[in-house]
Amino acid sequence: MKKLYIIMMLLLAGIMVEAQTSVWDGSRKLWTRGSGTEGDPYLIETAAQLAFLSYMVNKDYDTQGLYFRLTTDIDLNGSEDQPWIPIGLYNRGFDEDGCDRGVANNASYYAPRTMFRGCFDGSGHRISNIYVDNEGGYAGLFGYADSWVAGDTVVIENVFVTNGYIKGDESGGIVGHGGIVIVSRCRNGADIEGNSVGGIMGVGGKMVSNCSNIGRLKGVSVGGIAGMMSEAEISECFNEGDVEASRLGGGILSNSNRSMIDNCYNIGNVSAIGDTTTYYPAAGGLLGIVAIRSEAKNSYSVGEITGNHHVGCLLGFASQPENTTFENCYYLNVCSGNEYGIPKSAEEMREEVFVDVLNQDSGVWGFDANNVNDGFPILVRTDLSVDSHAEKELIIYPNPTSGMVIIEGKEVAQVQVYNILGQVVRTFSSNRINVGDLREGIYLLQITDREGLIHSTKLVVE
Repeated sequence: MKKLYIIMMLLLAGIMVEAQTSVWDGSRKLWTRGSGTEGDPYLIETAAQLAFLSYMVNKDYDTQGLYFRLTTDIDLNGSEDQPWIPIGLYNRGFDEDGCDRGVANNASYYAPRTMFRGCFDGSGHRISNIYVDNEGGYAGLFGYADSWVAGDTVVIENVFVTNGYIKGDESGGIVGHGGIVIVSRCRNGADIEGNSVGGIMGVGGKMVSNCSNIGRLKGVSVGGIAGMMSEAEISECFNEGDVEASRLGGGILSNSNRSMIDNCYNIGNVSAIGDTTTYYPAAGGLLGIVAIRSEAKNSYSVGEITGNHHVGCLLGFASQPENTTFENCYYLNVCSGNEYGIPKSAEEMREEVFVDVLNQDSGVWGFDANNVNDGFPILVRTDLSVDSHAEKELIIYPNPTSGMVIIEGKEVAQVQVYNILGQVVRTFSSNRINVGDLREGIYLLQITDREGLIHSTKLVVE
């Protein structure tokens, strides 16, 4: 106990060494390690090097087939005076002095159509304090990601945007506009605004998997994971952020055309309230609107759904209901709206047998034994998220927090929460812990991973 008390005091004094974070000062610097191959990727080791990647892509540097890997946490230190320029702007770019030159006059686009075309591995590192204001354009950590080479696919994975503000026409925490791109094992905690808004992907993309959003989302067409997708799939994703739309709002996807939602859940509140004289707003727990045909399966929503026209517990509106299917999908029986899916009580959805119902022998879902999701089933692989990397640091976010904390980088066996007096006030056995019932203050997390190693870190509850 004495040793633990000393550790606690050191944490409070800020003496303990924390994982290094590279803070951006607005500069750019060329990366120096790696050859860009899959086995030897270019290493992005500082915030300035990440900014250089944005600069080069937006000057039409061809990243097709190149690999990049982030090796440290990044603080973008964002503000109106130091905004982040998204990686890939499509019809925008940089002058020689590095300034955003905007869209050419009297033209909807011009060459080069700058976009990220390679593979980016965030290695589970945090990117914090992002600030993007690209109204009328693509906005996100990546603005535009696509591959124009047959058979080639852009991959963006293991990226954690923890907080900040993003605004644009097509806006996403990870990608504003995606073409032939797969986004996997990514998180967003930034607040996002725009026309077409998604917690992970604004518009487009081919697949989003094992991703989650906790940021607040607001715009015209807004989805917890993606704004608008066509002939694409969202799998093993969840949304906790509130969705506020003036036309189309979906807990997972706002506007779907021939797309699939598989093994996803939404606990965020969804609203679609707008001008009914020009357009009929639609709000749904999973989907806002299905344009032609789409499918959802093995999923659920328990968020509050509100709107002033089409309102559905799972789907707001389908233009062709006969081509829209919901298989093994559920919602709370206190919800009222379009009759898609199966109603269940909160008590039924918190039972272990409901996990088996969702799993369909897949092993995707787990029982919420530690009440990190208010007792509702959790996604095992998504909650644990990123594959282990030997060099990866332990990550906890958000910190400070007023509720949920996510632990990344290690598979957790036990988490003990100590107060300032060295007393254990909570014990968990999951990578997601809920400390919303603790008083404001500073606590110590003592985390034991599956290998038996113990990690200590400070947590601020506000």
